[in-house]
Amino acid sequence: MSSTVWYRRLNRLQWTILLIAWMGWVFDIMDTAIFNFAKVPMMTEMLGAERYRQIGPRIEGQIQTWFLIGWSIGGLFFGLMADRWGRTRTLIVTILSYCLLTGLTALCRTPEQVMVARFLTALGIGGEWAAGAALVAESLPDDLRAGAAAFLQSAAAFGPVFAALANLGLAHNSWRALFVVGVFPALICVVIRSRVQEPDRRIGSEHKPSPLAMLGELFGRREQRRTTIVAMLMGIVGVTGAGIAPFWIPNLVHESSIGLAEALVRARTSQATMVLHIGTLAGVMAFPAIAERFGRKPAFLAFFACSPVVTALALVGGANYQRLLWLMPLASFFSIGVSAGFVLYFPEIFPSRLRATGAGLAYNVGRIISAPVPWIIGAVMGAFGGSAAAGVLIASTIYLVGLVAVPFGPETKGKALPE
Repeated sequence: MSSTVWYRRLNRLQWTILLIAWMGWVFDIMDTAIFNFAKVPMMTEMLGAERYRQIGPRIEGQIQTWFLIGWSIGGLFFGLMADRWGRTRTLIVTILSYCLLTGLTALCRTPEQVMVARFLTALGIGGEWAAGAALVAESLPDDLRAGAAAFLQSAAAFGPVFAALANLGLAHNSWRALFVVGVFPALICVVIRSRVQEPDRRIGSEHKPSPLAMLGELFGRREQRRTTIVAMLMGIVGVTGAGIAPFWIPNLVHESSIGLAEALVRARTSQATMVLHIGTLAGVMAFPAIAERFGRKPAFLAFFACSPVVTALALVGGANYQRLLWLMPLASFFSIGVSAGFVLYFPEIFPSRLRATGAGLAYNVGRIISAPVPWIIGAVMGAFGGSAAAGVLIASTIYLVGLVAVPFGPETKGKALPE
C-alpha cells in the first residue's frame, strides 16, 4: 500500500465524483438544518405566542416525524432505483426533486401545509445518501475508501454551519427567506452531476432483477439475512441518535436563555449550532481513521458507548448555555461522527448488485423507526414542563440497542468490496 496521503492519489474524475457527492450531501443537510432554525419563529407566527408555548414543540416534532418518514420512503425507493437506473441518474433525479420542493415551505401558511411540504422535500433528500455512498465507494480504490468516507461525511458538519450562517445573515428577515436560500445551491450539483459517468463496477451489468427480488435476496441466505438485520439495527441507532441534538439544540438554547431578547437568542442558536458541529467535523474525520486502525466493530462499539454518557454530562440538571457550548460538541463527536462509519461500512457488507439497495435499506429503516422520536420527545417535553433536556436524555437510551447489535455483524477491515 502506498504511503502517499490518500487524496493525493485521486485522479481528476475521482476528485470530481467525490466533490460532487460531497456538495450534494452538504446541501441536503443544509436544507434539513434550515427547518431547525426556522421552526420556532415559524410556529410562533402560525400558532401565536401563547398557543406555541402550549403545543409548539409537539407540532414541531410531528412535522419532523413526517419529514423522517418521507426521508425513509425516498431513501428506500431511490436506493432500489440506484441499482436499476444507475447511481448518477438517481442522484440527478433526487437532487432536482428536493431543490425544487424546498421552496414550497416558504409559501406555507399553516402547520399542516408545512408538514406536507417537508414530507415531499424529504423524498428527494432521502434518496441521495444510498446512491451517493455507492457511487463514491465504487469509483475509488479499496484502500482509499476510508479517507473518502471521512471527507464525504464531513458534509454533516458543513451543512448545518452554512444554514447557521444563513440564519445569522437573514436575522432581520422572515423565516421564509431561509427556505428560498435552500433552493439555489443544489442546482449547481444537478449541472455537474450530469457529467459523471457510472463507475466501472456497474458497466456491463445487464441483469436487472426486480426491486422485490433484490429485497428478497437481502433476506434469503442466513448469513446475508443476519448481516442485513444487524445493519438495519445499527442504522436505527445511528440515525436516531444523530438526529436528536441538531433538531433540539434551538429548544435547548431557548430553554437556557429565558428572559433574553429574541435577537440575542437567535444569535445564540446559530452560535451553538456552529460550535456543536465542530464536534461533528472532528467525529466524522476521526471515525474512519479509528475504524482503519482498530476495526469497524470496535469503532462502532466505542462511539455507541460514549454518545449517551457525554450527552448525560451535558444535560443532567437541565440546559445551561455555557455547558452546551463546552459539552455538546463532544456529544456530536460521537453521536454524529459515527455516521461516517455507515458510509464506510455499509457498502462493504453488501455485494455490488445489492449495494445501494442494502445500504439504503439499512439507513432508511433507521429513518422509519426514528421518525416518531421527535414527536415522542416533544410529548416528553410537555410532560416535564417543556424541558428539552429531559426529552433528549431519555432518547439517548437508544444506544443500548447498538451495543447489543454490533457484535453480530461482520468485520470488514482490510477486505475488498464484495462483488
